[in-house]
Amino acid sequence: MVLRPLARFLIAEQLPLAAVVELLKSCLVEAAERWFALPDKPQSDSRISLITGVHRKDVKRLRSAKEGRAGKPLPTSLSARLIADWNALPRFIDAEGRPLPLHRWAASGSPSIRDLTESAGQEIRPQATVDEWLRQGIVVIDGDNRIRLNQAAFVPDGDLEEKAHFFGRNLGEHIAACAENMSGESPPQLDQAVYYSGLTRESAAQLEHRARELAIAALRDLNREANALQQRDRARSDAFHRIHFGSYFHRGEGELGERE
Repeated sequence: MVLRPLARFLIAEQLPLAAVVELLKSCLVEAAERWFALPDKPQSDSRISLITGVHRKDVKRLRSAKEGRAGKPLPTSLSARLIADWNALPRFIDAEGRPLPLHRWAASGSPSIRDLTESAGQEIRPQATVDEWLRQGIVVIDGDNRIRLNQAAFVPDGDLEEKAHFFGRNLGEHIAACAENMSGESPPQLDQAVYYSGLTRESAAQLEHRARELAIAALRDLNREANALQQRDRARSDAFHRIHFGSYFHRGEGELGERE
């Protein structure tokens, strides 16, 4: 059930077995180094080979290659940061917590796209941001020439690196939560779902529409609270924890795990 959809993705993206195996070897070696070292003992190539099944020559090669890399993770998309601020900062939301439309130019008493881009603390061209968001369908321009957020459309389109970043981040965090629950971590991580089969296409589409409404409301509320807490915690020395909350809906045919 886990590997079949991943296999379809790998083939569709033209990632051959050799490349996938090399990535898996690298991740096994990294996991062995990070989480399975013996107390007060250096982690040797031989022990890593023993617990992972990766040949000792490959272990040595991969560990040497890792030392020469910076190893910094990709930063969260700047667009995602701006969208989060638009949904969370008080000056950009209405009394019900919904993102306000933004003026394309500075307007007295009303937020503008320039106000939003300046909230990120970086040199960002407002018009370039609008043009890119229009291209991706993230925003629309209303009849009053204001920029409105398309709540259901923030899925990067056309930027493979950005899409790959969120693919890995979302799937990786979900697997981490499931794996910790499988190992008996206490308290358990949140991992719940609703699933039904035996539905018509129309019923599945109706449920998908409802799921999107509920998910957007939940994500907006949590984003606003998390943004406020992050601002409050910014100066604290123990502010090194992270959270990841998501939602998904998949519509398919047959039963999960069936060969298609």
